[in-house]
Amino acid sequence: MILSFHPCFDTDVQVILGDRALDSSDLQLIRDAKAIILPQTCPQEIYDACSASSAALFPSYEMRFKYPGKMGQSILFKDFGFLHPATLRWHKVEEFKKTYPGAKEFPHELPFFIKDDKSHEADGVFLLKDIPSLSRAFDFLERRESSGLPGFVSQEFIHSEGNVLRAVIIGKRVITYWKRPNRPGQIITTISRDAVIDHDWRPDLQEKGRKQVMSLSVKTGINLGAIDFVFPLSDDDPAPFFLEINYFFGRRGLGGSEDYYRLLYQAVQDWIGEIGLDPESITLV
Repeated sequence: MILSFHPCFDTDVQVILGDRALDSSDLQLIRDAKAIILPQTCPQEIYDACSASSAALFPSYEMRFKYPGKMGQSILFKDFGFLHPATLRWHKVEEFKKTYPGAKEFPHELPFFIKDDKSHEADGVFLLKDIPSLSRAFDFLERRESSGLPGFVSQEFIHSEGNVLRAVIIGKRVITYWKRPNRPGQIITTISRDAVIDHDWRPDLQEKGRKQVMSLSVKTGINLGAIDFVFPLSDDDPAPFFLEINYFFGRRGLGGSEDYYRLLYQAVQDWIGEIGLDPESITLV
């Protein structure tokens, strides 16, 4: 029996939980399933119950929950030997202040980044150039702490001229495109801040990113996510530095939601066939 918790994929049994918790009938379905399709916004409760069963799971979210947030991902990149900017992890602002109490004491060469652990789309990302910019970052992070969301990283600045390569892995397929600045001097580049989507620029670097994502998938099992890279563009042969893995991501660079779900549907069917079940039993709804 194939069980789907994903609202867009119907199969032998589809369960759409909404806001409710798992109940005893859901848990019995999980125990009986040979394969389970997880929702992209998969909460910890569903993942824990499904991963404890004998069913095969898609997507593979082991790394998502083992290495959560930007703090966890910096450890993942280190543990698996992937090139990434030098990164330090901080549980509270006070920890940083005690470690670097002097007005001119910093953990990295200026400029450098401070990034809130769990914010997305560049919210909570600060480029530190001086003391005032550090104070603004601390004000934001202390508000996060008071609301029960502590933790941040400080990170080396890679001179990429604001260009970020996004590589989206969907099953065994990797699609790359650039998020490029839409104005001179823009460093923090995201689609939500009107970055330019460019599928054609620097195909040589796009290929490097694709190879790194395939290596990441082989080593970790990650088969659905959007991985961001930066390159030190002043180097003669710039290498890709892993920035972060986004398990829930926008679809504009993929052509929109309809194109994305068609790609995801094909990946799910391929996976179902690989584990010896019937790909035609899955319907995109």
